Amino acid sequence: MVKTEENNIYNTLQKESRNQPMDEEDYDIIRMVIHGSVNDYAILVNRYQVPVYNLFLRMLHDREEAKEMTQAVFVKAYEALPTFRFSHRFFSWLYRIAINMALNHLKKKKKYVGMEQLINMSAETDEQKSETDALMKKAVDQLKNQYKAVVVLKYYQQLSYREIAFALEIPEKKVRSRLYDARLQLKEKLEESGYY
Repeated sequence: MVKTEENNIYNTLQKESRNQPMDEEDYDIIRMVIHGSVNDYAILVNRYQVPVYNLFLRMLHDREEAKEMTQAVFVKAYEALPTFRFSHRFFSWLYRIAINMALNHLKKKKKYVGMEQLINMSAETDEQKSETDALMKKAVDQLKNQYKAVVVLKYYQQLSYREIAFALEIPEKKVRSRLYDARLQLKEKLEESGYY
């Protein structure tokens, strides 16, 4: 039954991600920017800066780093815009750049966030967050980067398996496998913390 429910969610997300009017509008803006209308790029920045910032915040747990990395992603995407393939969604392409930057940043810094920082961040963003949320954030943060990336993209950014596969440059089957392994690891970490 869980498999069927997951398949239904996957199919719905996949249908929604196909041929959305937003995609066509993005493509038109990209064409205008490539042909010299540089100021139109601001439309794409305004449209996607919040989801990209949230991705970095979930991956890095540092507001200032998330802001800097968000700016860097849009600069990098602008520079790479002439190589954009119109067979992909701009949003997925941008996420691929962002997730690669986040993973590279984490590798370089080897930064891991402690429980106090997570609780403080949780309190800042929403005072109603429960201890369970803090425990979950800590458990997600303790995952290896390859598992953390799929969890953040699937459950926090709500990307489809197909979009995650594109962003991480891995097959969809590998996305599903990593999510399965990540869920097992999260359950284990939550059991260790006394949640279960």
